[in-house]
Amino acid sequence: MSAPSLARLAERRGHTILNDIGDAGRTVHACTGTLRPHSLTVKTGSSSLATRLVHVRLQDTSVNRLRYGTEVTVSSGDGALDDYLLTLPLSGRGTFRYGNDVAAASPDSGVIIGPHREFDFGFDPDWDQLVIRLDRDRVESAAAALTGEVGPVDFDLALAPGVGALDGLLESAVTLAGSDTAEHRPRLVWQFEQLILETLLMTQPNNRLCMTDAGRSRPNSPRVRQAMEFMLGQLSEPLTVTTVAEACDTSVRTLQQTFRRETGSSPLQWLREQRLERAHALLTTAAPGLSVTDIAYRCGFFHLGEFGAAFRRRYGTTPSKLLTTRH
Repeated sequence: MSAPSLARLAERRGHTILNDIGDAGRTVHACTGTLRPHSLTVKTGSSSLATRLVHVRLQDTSVNRLRYGTEVTVSSGDGALDDYLLTLPLSGRGTFRYGNDVAAASPDSGVIIGPHREFDFGFDPDWDQLVIRLDRDRVESAAAALTGEVGPVDFDLALAPGVGALDGLLESAVTLAGSDTAEHRPRLVWQFEQLILETLLMTQPNNRLCMTDAGRSRPNSPRVRQAMEFMLGQLSEPLTVTTVAEACDTSVRTLQQTFRRETGSSPLQWLREQRLERAHALLTTAAPGLSVTDIAYRCGFFHLGEFGAAFRRRYGTTPSKLLTTRH
């Protein structure tokens, strides 16, 4: 899955709010309601505004395709902010300023901004993008589940390579939204959103990551860091050391030797510990209706007996007992 494929899916499954609209006031009104308050300036002497906005609503998350058709600047407006905006460029070039941080954006480099600072963005006429709107409360709640601490989340502006793992999750969520399956099991969409948020928190550098063991034990080797980012991005998937080595463009032997030298464990041992920590965090903050089986599968444990035994050895209690005490 890639951002262009996700954009095509959004076009098929989404609701067209604006289609080649040349009115700046109408554009700002629609984009404020869909994304966040802002102001819009069309560059003097440029071609006419021709805004297209397609919106796919999940539950607390939305996927939006947005282009302006001309050179514009978007900047902070009035109103409280309660979201994070993850931008996946499709074409053109943009410059993003968020507080004192500045990043160039293109189809090879996306960005994410939060609700904490002023912003302004400048786009060329070819700019086309996917904007993923993430609910602030959900982001902070997911971070609290992973770290055990409550507080704001502040991401680095430029997206890290590992964030590409979100494309497939977003595709699945968009496909599920509005389907008969989602109508009969609405919690599935919520669970996909949660997995998207957790993957983002574990793959995109942020001020809360240092509270996790993964952040505290950050290795020196770029290859080991790459392997960790890959495994964290695939936490719910069955992985072999060969798959991890191939993703890092190295041999199994080299990866194992480097990983053990820097962490004291093998890649799969390290992965198992991360899965157990994620499961513990989810069990202690689980929403009503979330079962031990849901959590086990979400964390990459597909044999419930092995999961229960490993969890008890690590935490001195069973997953079901912990979940019961939290509800």
